[in-house]
Amino acid sequence: MSEITSVGIIGAGALGLLYIEPIADLLKEEAYFMAGNSRCDTINGTVYTINENECSFSAQNPIESDIQPDLIIVAVKNYHMKEIAPLLLASAGSETIILSVLNGISSEGEIEKLCPESTVLYTAALGMDAVKEGNALNYTGRGKLVIGSRTNDPVPALEKVCSFLKRCGLDYTVPEDIHKELWYKWMINIGVNQVSAVTGASYGSFQKDPELKKLMDRAMMETIVVARNSAVDLDNSDLKRWYPILDSLGPEGKTSMLQDMEAGRQTEVESFAGELIRRAETLGLDVPVNQTLYTIIKTKESLN
Repeated sequence: MSEITSVGIIGAGALGLLYIEPIADLLKEEAYFMAGNSRCDTINGTVYTINENECSFSAQNPIESDIQPDLIIVAVKNYHMKEIAPLLLASAGSETIILSVLNGISSEGEIEKLCPESTVLYTAALGMDAVKEGNALNYTGRGKLVIGSRTNDPVPALEKVCSFLKRCGLDYTVPEDIHKELWYKWMINIGVNQVSAVTGASYGSFQKDPELKKLMDRAMMETIVVARNSAVDLDNSDLKRWYPILDSLGPEGKTSMLQDMEAGRQTEVESFAGELIRRAETLGLDVPVNQTLYTIIKTKESLN
C-alpha cells in the first residue's frame, strides 16, 4: 500500500492551521492550502503565529495548476461548501482521499455527490480548543480525529489515512459506528457551541457553572430524542462521555461559534439548531430549547 505523500487543505481557519502545522513538518512543500487566486495571495503573504511560533505555509489554486494531492482535508464552514466546490472538482480524482472536518452531519454526503470517483472518509474532530485571532492560533490540545468509512468497513483508504495520521503524530480513533460518532459530535456542537454563542461563555465557564451545563444538556438531550427517532443509537450515556472532554479543554478556549459571533461573522446555526429543527418537524417532534437558541443566535447575527 502506497503512502500519502501530498496533502491539500481547503480552509486556513483554526482547524486548517491546526492540522497543516504537523502535516507540513512531515511533508514540507507537499503540504499546502488550496484556494482561489486572491486567497492564495493572502495565505502566501502571511506569517502566522501558532502557539507563539512564527510559521508560513504555501497556497495553490488547483483550478489554474495541475495539482491532485493524495489527501484533501476540507476545513471550512458549512456555508462555504458551494464556494469551494470548484476547488474540489479541480483537485479530486479517482485516487484521492477526502476528509471533511466540517461540523454537522451532512458534508460527507455532499462531497460524495460532488466527487463520486474519490474516496470520502467520514470524520469528526473532537477535543481541540484552538482559538484563532487574526493570524494567531493558540491551543493546548489538538484533540483527535474520529474516522471511518461510510459502510464502517476497514477499507484500504482508511488504513492509509490512519498510517499517515500516525506518522504526523495526530491522534485518531476508528469507532465501530462512525455515523453515531458524527451525531455525537453534532450533539456536542448543538449544546456547547450554541450556548456559548448566546452567553459568551468560555470552556472554563462551562467547567464551573452548573446553570450553563444545564442549558447545554437540555439542548443536547433534544438532539438525542431526534437521533433515537432517526435510528441513531445515542443516549444519555453519550451526553455523559462529553464531560471528561469538556473538562480537559483549556479554560480560556472558546467554541468556534463564539469566535464567529465575537468577530461579527456568520455562524453555523443553520447546520446546528436549524438542521435539528427541520429534522424534528419531519418526525413530529418539538425541540423548544433549540428553537429558542436558534432565534437568539439569528437575532444576534442580524444585529451584527
